[in-house]
Amino acid sequence: MKKKFIYIPLIFIVFLFLADKIFLLDFFKTSFYQEGNPVYYTHRNHLFEKLKGDPSLKEKNLALAFGDSRAYPYSIKTLPENIQKDWTVYNFSGPQAVPAYGFYWFRKIIQSGIKPKVVFYVVSPEGFVDDSRGLLYEPFLRIGADEEFRQTYWDHFSDSDKLEILKEKFFSIRKIRPGFKLFWSRLTGGKLKQYRADQNHENLILELGNGEQLGYASVSNNPKKLAKDALRLKSIYLSGFTLGENEFYFVEEFLKLAKEEGVKTYLIWPKVYPGYRAGYYELGLEKSWWPRIQKLAETYGASAADMNTLSSCDLYYDGSHQSVLCILEQSEILMNDFTGKKKLP
Repeated sequence: MKKKFIYIPLIFIVFLFLADKIFLLDFFKTSFYQEGNPVYYTHRNHLFEKLKGDPSLKEKNLALAFGDSRAYPYSIKTLPENIQKDWTVYNFSGPQAVPAYGFYWFRKIIQSGIKPKVVFYVVSPEGFVDDSRGLLYEPFLRIGADEEFRQTYWDHFSDSDKLEILKEKFFSIRKIRPGFKLFWSRLTGGKLKQYRADQNHENLILELGNGEQLGYASVSNNPKKLAKDALRLKSIYLSGFTLGENEFYFVEEFLKLAKEEGVKTYLIWPKVYPGYRAGYYELGLEKSWWPRIQKLAETYGASAADMNTLSSCDLYYDGSHQSVLCILEQSEILMNDFTGKKKLP
């Protein structure tokens, strides 16, 4: 009888292994809405389906926006009012998204047979940090990329990213990472239905438009609060910062594809609060990172726009994000260049 007990740990491990496979269901891949940043990545799959079925594409010009959270406001609402009737805008930006995420969606959209007239590709220096930080895997490769993309570009992932992906093969829960505290809260509160797209409040806000998020609105600055926030963000994102090479590759792949398809692309360095921007200059990024972006843009017929110098709007939601009101001015700068009304310097 005692010998039977030695099999209990093995049976338990087998049970866990089999139970883990529930997370391979398509629901958890495309329709499992938790809260916060993962909502954006889940939503973009449904936004893609919406884009493919949008009848306005037959009669209007299409503009696409890609990038991190600083790209959230690009939308039909922030285009110059006098041209809004002629355009449709879809926003595929994501929180803490590296440039590879923009390439991922641009590639899928082009492969689906949809070709935009213009693309706003927001690139932030933080997304180009050395691969040892693991920013490519988390969150992009984990919850933003499909298996086809991961297999196609496998050779461009770091060893640590590859290891994380391989771990997912054994335990799929590593990819989903369900929040058990959130699950318990929703279970005890009778709110399990919030895992569904049509019941998730954050998702419903994104569904109001075409993926944009206009919540970063402010009409005045609080200098003390912004300065404090800038110092906090500098310590998080710029302390020990070293440029990596991988994201330059994905930006170049994006621009190659855009040139092949005849799509005008704007590489945009978003404006941030001066106290935070000083961290860029302390690292010399305007002399190292930005010239490389400009060179890539020049090589592939794109345009590079440094909003830190081009934009006169100085309203900030926090140390890292401008007020959505500033995007009104910046979209006009870009569209004036696109239409030939006033070219970029």
